[in-house]
Amino acid sequence: MSISDSGVVTSEGLQSPDISEFSEFPASWYRLCSSDAVRGKPFARDVFDRRLVAYRDQTGDVVVMDAICSHLGADLGLGNVVGDCIECPFHGWKYGSDGRCREVPCATSPPDFAAQRVFPCEERHGSVYFFNGPEPTFPLPFFLDEAPQDYCSIDPRGFTAPCSWYMVNAHAFDVQHFLSVHGRRLLEPLEVDTPAPFARRSSYLAEVLGENYYDRILRWVINDRVRITLTIWGGTFAVVTGDFGKRKSRFFVISEPLSDGHTRCEVLVFTPRISSRIVGPVAERLMLHIRRWLTTAYLRDENSGLGSPSYNPLSLTENDHEMVKYFQWAAKLNSNQDNQRCKRH
Repeated sequence: MSISDSGVVTSEGLQSPDISEFSEFPASWYRLCSSDAVRGKPFARDVFDRRLVAYRDQTGDVVVMDAICSHLGADLGLGNVVGDCIECPFHGWKYGSDGRCREVPCATSPPDFAAQRVFPCEERHGSVYFFNGPEPTFPLPFFLDEAPQDYCSIDPRGFTAPCSWYMVNAHAFDVQHFLSVHGRRLLEPLEVDTPAPFARRSSYLAEVLGENYYDRILRWVINDRVRITLTIWGGTFAVVTGDFGKRKSRFFVISEPLSDGHTRCEVLVFTPRISSRIVGPVAERLMLHIRRWLTTAYLRDENSGLGSPSYNPLSLTENDHEMVKYFQWAAKLNSNQDNQRCKRH
């Protein structure tokens, strides 16, 4: 590995990218809201540098579009759902699920400019997800080789990381920090691969050495050995599995970049549905709450103890070679997505 004027060059010939090469808001899947938030009325919130609104059409399907009306900028989230349309609260313009204006009061037809940008969306496990782009370049992620219908979940908990989305997810490839931050001693070399387009995965076997209360609970109740896999989809959607022998941990960490350069991280935990038939729905719900508490506390403590880490291509070293490869992959995501769209069309 050597150092150039623009950053580290690995032995594989990959150079650490300039910060300008990373997308501010990557084309990836994000969680917009809970399914319950879109019951009978629109739901709107600010995401990235825009405001989005979600509503249900007559079939019950969720629609996600820009919330700022193309007429005079009123918030469609304050309007009403009328049939398959969402009605602007200002002048009553009605927009269909394709984003096109269907009706303007007192006009024979809507003007050509009357259209809202629509985002691909999916509803799963009580959450509404949307893809930040004209069409998804990869399916809504889940645990590889496992079926969503076999799992249940509850509303997420989260925290704000004072760093960029690519610094948040570089943790999956940062070998040095596993012991110093997480109290995990690697028992085998880190394995890194690309299980699917737009996905990068790390896997390792570790001994749990941490002295935080959640690590002591793990060693006492479950196991002091864990096989971890972290699959990063689209740069921002982390699918994490932890296998503690007979016990398994499954959760997402969805990184939503904020306009100030920080990152909102939402943690969604899952448990197999089969547990409901064994222990009952009340006990299953309690298990989900405990898993959510332990997982979120573990990740929140890591975040709060690091200050504000920042990316610097000139400060990376020989020990950071897996992170360099991750940063190179993350910086190329948007160009790879553009190429894939061109091939489709």
